[in-house]
Amino acid sequence: MNFYNYYKIGRFIFALTVFVSFHMVGLLAKIPVLFFILLIYVFIVLIRLLIRSERFFYADFILDIIFISSILYFHINAYSFLSLIYLLPIFFGSVLIKGRIAFFFPLFACFMYAISYYLGESILSKEAIFNFALHGLSFVAIAFAGNAMRDKLENQEKYIKKLEDEKIKMESYRRLYRISADLAHELRNPLATISSAAQLLKEGRNDTELIEMLSVEAKRLSNLANDFLVYSRPSEAPQESVDIADIIKVLVAHKNNSKKLILDIENNAVVQGNRTYLEVATDNIIKNAIEAARSTVIITIRTEKKNLIIDIDDDGAGFDDRHIDRIFEPFFTTKKTGTGLGLAISYRIIESFGGTITYSTSSMGGAKFTIIMPVFKEG
Repeated sequence: MNFYNYYKIGRFIFALTVFVSFHMVGLLAKIPVLFFILLIYVFIVLIRLLIRSERFFYADFILDIIFISSILYFHINAYSFLSLIYLLPIFFGSVLIKGRIAFFFPLFACFMYAISYYLGESILSKEAIFNFALHGLSFVAIAFAGNAMRDKLENQEKYIKKLEDEKIKMESYRRLYRISADLAHELRNPLATISSAAQLLKEGRNDTELIEMLSVEAKRLSNLANDFLVYSRPSEAPQESVDIADIIKVLVAHKNNSKKLILDIENNAVVQGNRTYLEVATDNIIKNAIEAARSTVIITIRTEKKNLIIDIDDDGAGFDDRHIDRIFEPFFTTKKTGTGLGLAISYRIIESFGGTITYSTSSMGGAKFTIIMPVFKEG
């Protein structure tokens, strides 16, 4: 809730309080015109409270000043303590409205106060002049205070935003350092193996075991490099309209394993993205589900409103609660083999095409990954 909404709530409570107070002391019975003025004011304030638009909100402050002036006119004389209430619309007006126009409210309040004073048939005297001067000085001072507060709040917001931007930047750097360290760790093991095999070959040992070792580790490095490239640049890929259900049908049809795969397509829709990358993203999750499942994987595709939703459930062990926050981090894995880039790549691809991917516990007891992507509509 912003500053202006607090003001609207406050003045509605004030209007009701004045109405009830004047009714209890019998002032409304003595002055019927005041009753109608208060009733109209309460109604207008209520309407403005219910309307969330902030258009023409400066008119609210003008209305409040006019209302306070009418109360002063009917409330015995212009020396009433109620003149202090002028300070509220003046202060809030100077906080919410930028520029010199904010000083219109103290001047307008002085003008309306003078009219209520004059219409009350008060005698112009030194005391009256002193009273006007004191009120005018107070009105201008509170306007300056409101302006100063607004400037301070704006500077504070800029400072907070700057801190948040720096925090995001530092978090990005921290994430980059962690990924770099993980990548270096992943590269070190196959490089060490390749280096050892090369040393043995150099010493004259030549057998198929060393050649196979070099081939396996070279392939591992190649896969790692390819995976990392996919992770780093999915948003640069050309985009098109893609039928993900069609991609998943093909992926499921080519899975040759002993697990039971159930594909449930309630309805389907086209999304915007790159077919190759979306195939990689969905394939990574489906492969993970198949590897983790004891016997069954269920893939459900449906649309809700303007979104395509894909649920991939398995009946495996799921993830430990300690690891849930790191599921989509690069190089994080609970497997003995693998780079730990599969889910990170899927998350990066889906996110780059405007979608989201989340993890929860499946009704079958295992893992449940939910992909949500906006439905693409041409034209």
